[in-house]
Amino acid sequence: MAFDIKKLKPREKKLVGILIVIFSTIPFFQFTLPAWNEFIDISSKIKNNKGKIKDIDERIGRLEKLKKENLDLSNKIESQKSFLAKSYELDFLVQDLKKICDESLISLESFTPTNPEPVNIIVEKQAESEGFGSSRSQSQVNLKQLFDKLGKQDLPIDLYRLPIEVRVNGNFTDVLELFKKLEAYRRVISVENISIGKIQVKQTGGNRLSKKAKKQTTETGGLYGTFDLIAYNLPQKEEKIPVSQIKKSIGSTGSSFKIKRL
Repeated sequence: MAFDIKKLKPREKKLVGILIVIFSTIPFFQFTLPAWNEFIDISSKIKNNKGKIKDIDERIGRLEKLKKENLDLSNKIESQKSFLAKSYELDFLVQDLKKICDESLISLESFTPTNPEPVNIIVEKQAESEGFGSSRSQSQVNLKQLFDKLGKQDLPIDLYRLPIEVRVNGNFTDVLELFKKLEAYRRVISVENISIGKIQVKQTGGNRLSKKAKKQTTETGGLYGTFDLIAYNLPQKEEKIPVSQIKKSIGSTGSSFKIKRL
């Protein structure tokens, strides 16, 4: 018996039409739905990749800026290196100091070089910032935490500190003139651990023409000064040093100013 749609009721015709539409769209969805899902996935990936590309572009911009800053810093470092004493110039430092003392009318009593001290600039600056504005006990705690973080690694030596113990005699004006001349020295040097004292000499005498001897007491004398003259020198080749030795070096350095009277 053949199927005759004309014999169906209107309601049945609508139902048949709906079924025909449903069955005819199934193949369409079977082929288009995966493609649609793939399209959504690709669109999402494109959006994410655009975000990554933007982030990379921003990083490249920052890296270019840092590269320029590093180049500028490298040029500054190279120019500053010219102010550090060369190895062969350290012997001339003694002669220069003697000449400066003579020009300042200062008597150079002693000039004693001590052992070179290796310096890692970054660690030293960190140690300086950790101790700045803190009490002595808190500063020691901060430094201990700093060196605990560094562990037992070896760090590069940036330069050597060359302390020289100096003792001079002269009056106040001459001592002040000495420090001014040292400040204008052509190489990078620093003056630390300054100690200034007054030398007092008593002179007594009497008037022989008077019936009663009369003692006259006057105080004369100048100043004596002791200080550490610090010169700096670059290592001749790439060198490294254990953190423990840097810790010892930092612990033994410092600057102070004191005036004491004899």
